[in-house]
Amino acid sequence: MLHSVTLVLLSILFLQTHFPISDAIAEIDAMLARNSLIGEDEGLMPSEISRRVLMAQKRYIGYETLRRDMVPCQKPGASYYDCRSGQANSYNRGCETITRCARDTSDITT
Repeated sequence: MLHSVTLVLLSILFLQTHFPISDAIAEIDAMLARNSLIGEDEGLMPSEISRRVLMAQKRYIGYETLRRDMVPCQKPGASYYDCRSGQANSYNRGCETITRCARDTSDITT
């Protein structure tokens, strides 16, 4: 009998440690309970509102977010000493009227 109770308790402990339940949902529910009326967020600081928005979203940064600042290494995961020198993914605005590039823009008034 004692052996089976111990086994059940260890199983519950195992399930709690290996299958974590998201605390974000519980925290959002707690915030909604505190702010029972819609529109009470107007008195909050912008950083508090931003924190709430970020908490409700994904918990990871996607590849699209990181693509702009990638280090120009030949091999993924290589040391920074093996990287090429130069700017990574340099910014290019293109040719527009405001940049006055590659065409005659003298007749345009700003």
